[in-house]
Amino acid sequence: MEIIDDRVFTFAQAAQRHFGTNDLMVLLDLREAAPELEAVPRQRLAEAQELPLDVRVQLSRPASDLKELLGSPEQSFWFLVIFEDGDFEYQAVNASLMGSDGTA
Repeated sequence: MEIIDDRVFTFAQAAQRHFGTNDLMVLLDLREAAPELEAVPRQRLAEAQELPLDVRVQLSRPASDLKELLGSPEQSFWFLVIFEDGDFEYQAVNASLMGSDGTA
């Protein structure tokens, strides 16, 4: 199953327009019965005491600050997936990294 696909980028772009910023974190919690994408301001998660310090340090920078790695910053955002067992993964992603088949 592809987790990062065109649906995630479409959602992120709509969230960027809604919040008026690209400094967002897109979340997908697979522990939910019907997992839905959610967007929150990145700073809110960067300050969340529930997250390990190393994660908070990483999230202290907007994904757009990583433009040397990602390319166009206006299409960059952090993406966090929480798996059924409570483990999680996160990364900065960019729409320009999408493959021709619509997957990252």
